[in-house]
Amino acid sequence: MSGLDRYSGFTVLVVATFAYLLVGCLQGVSAVSAADVNSLIFQGSDSHYRGKIEKAVQQFERALQLDPNNEFALNQLGLLYAKKGHYQSAAVKFSQALRIDRKNTFAMLWLGILALQQGDTNKAFDWFSAIIDIDPANADAYYFIGTIYNFRHNPAKAIEYLKKARDADSGESETHYRLGKAFHDLDMVANALLEYKKAIVIKPTHTRAMNEIGWIFFNRGDFQTAVKWWRKSLALNPRNTDAIFNLAKAYNDAALAALNRGSKKEALGWWQKTLKINPSNKAAKYYLKKYSL
Repeated sequence: MSGLDRYSGFTVLVVATFAYLLVGCLQGVSAVSAADVNSLIFQGSDSHYRGKIEKAVQQFERALQLDPNNEFALNQLGLLYAKKGHYQSAAVKFSQALRIDRKNTFAMLWLGILALQQGDTNKAFDWFSAIIDIDPANADAYYFIGTIYNFRHNPAKAIEYLKKARDADSGESETHYRLGKAFHDLDMVANALLEYKKAIVIKPTHTRAMNEIGWIFFNRGDFQTAVKWWRKSLALNPRNTDAIFNLAKAYNDAALAALNRGSKKEALGWWQKTLKINPSNKAAKYYLKKYSL
C-alpha cells in the first residue's frame, strides 16, 4: 500500500473543514471575502468528497486568491495535486502551509509521504521524526518510520516504531500488518500471527495478511490450513498473484508427494488443480503431459 492510498484524506477533510469554519481562521480577510472563502471551502470540500478533483482544485485555488495564507486550502490543494500525480505542485502547497505554521503536522506528514514516493527515505525519515518532536502521540509518523525501518531491513527498529503506532492508533489494519511482517522477519511467528489476525479483524478483506498467515501454517507443515487461507485470499481477489503463486506451489508440492507415494492418479489431480488457478504453470503442464501418457 502506498502512502497516497493510506491517506486519501477524506476523513481528515471533513473534520478539518468544520474545525476550520468553527475557529474562524480568516484573519485579515474582509467580512465579504470571509463569506466567499467559507463558500469556496464548502464547495471545494464537497467536490473533493464526490471525486470531482479538477473542480475542487479550482475552488480551493479561488479561495487562496481571496486568502493567500489559508492553511486549510493550501493543505487540501497539496492533497489534490498529489492525487493527480502532480507531486512537485503538491510539495509546493504543503511547503507554503508549513511556512505559515511551522507546526503544521498535516503538511509535514505529506511532505514525508511525497519524499517516500520519490524514493528519498532519508528526507522522509527526517519529516516524520520532526512530527514526533511536535506530537509524540502521532500514530501516522510512527507508522511510516516503522515502514522505513522495514525497507532498511531493520526489523527490530521497525517493531519498536510500529508498536508505538499501534499503541497510538490500534484501529489501523495496516499498522498491525506491518508489525506482523516485522515480527515474521525476526521469526517471532506467534507475535506475527497475532498481528496478522488483528489486521483481518479490522479489515476482513486484508488479503496480504491472509497470505502471510498461510505461509506460517505451510511452514509448520499444516497444508490444509495454509491452503484454506490462500483460497480465502484468492476468493476475495481472484487476481491476487501472491495467492495464486502460493496455491500453485502448495498443489505442485502435494502432487509430487503423491507421486512419491506411488499415487499417480492423485498427483494428476493436484496438477489439474494447479492449472485451474494458474493455467500457465510450467511445472504442472510438464508433469501432466509426462504422466498422462
